Amino acid sequence: MGFYGVSPVKFGSVSMVTATLGKNDPELGTRTVENGSEYVFVYNAGNSQISVGNGAVLTGVTGYSCTVSSVVGVDLPVGVCYHATMTTGTYGWLLTRGFGSAKMAASTAAVAGDILMLGTDGVWTVKSLSTGFMGNVNAKAMTATGSAG
Repeated sequence: MGFYGVSPVKFGSVSMVTATLGKNDPELGTRTVENGSEYVFVYNAGNSQISVGNGAVLTGVTGYSCTVSSVVGVDLPVGVCYHATMTTGTYGWLLTRGFGSAKMAASTAAVAGDILMLGTDGVWTVKSLSTGFMGNVNAKAMTATGSAG
């Protein structure tokens, strides 16, 4: 399924991570669908790597430059690193829609049906359902997980 009926031409796979862009690499912000999941091409402009399972947020510096979040429940993720770790200063694909794995915060477990929000440094936490807590809902746990720490 393409966007506006047109599928972008993609010469690499969504597991590609590269430090320099070549003539056949996509532009920042390019979206693609592979095996029913949607991805966006981004640049890791942060000071930390984006590990598999971590969510990434826009840095606000330039379009589609990302980093891991350090503000719990405030930032909305652009996507989740799904196939390969993106070290600082590299380009790669983030999963934006579909089924994937999330790296949970230390000492946090989720049960099927829990709603998740982005926590500190790109890891995920269970969203509190307490009255008055206004954190962003970002994902839903489809199966139970054990504690990550």
